[in-house]
Amino acid sequence: MPKQTKLTEKQKRFCEEYLIDLNATQAAIRAGYSPKTAEQAAARLLRNVKVQEYLNILREKQSERTQITADMVLNELAAIAFTDRTELAQVVHRQGKDEETGEPYEYSAVELTQTKDLPDTAKKTIAGIKQGRNGVEVSSYDKIKALELLGKHIGMFSERKEDEASKEQETPKLYEALTEDNSK
Repeated sequence: MPKQTKLTEKQKRFCEEYLIDLNATQAAIRAGYSPKTAEQAAARLLRNVKVQEYLNILREKQSERTQITADMVLNELAAIAFTDRTELAQVVHRQGKDEETGEPYEYSAVELTQTKDLPDTAKKTIAGIKQGRNGVEVSSYDKIKALELLGKHIGMFSERKEDEASKEQETPKLYEALTEDNSK
């Protein structure tokens, strides 16, 4: 069988569809692969070197068109991951007077920082601001998810090949030690 050097139109379509939502199975279906075998086809396509090369070309073109770079995305994730959330709000101590007795008392309250006073990095962490039943509610993006994505990007969570190799070497030695005749 001759080695394939070019992608078929169907494979190219898969790549284009994949970049829409990064869902390989759905991309395969939209590209014309059978829904019954789309998951397997998608996995096979993503392992194909030519498909990966074409995806890289499409990503580069997409980045040029949108002016979005990997550095921009990493900077946004870093802001979400490392910004101190206490820049958004602070716990303050206040004094009040009991309306019935006139006795003074202290209480704690949450005071939001005005958005105009927030550093740009803190603004990037805000997922939403709304008026709730009990006052203004501020939600922020998931810090753990941002840390996870950054960690994956820098290879923190991938298994080390050296560790796997040393385990493979240790296993036979351990087996020998456990099965040795101890009556010697």
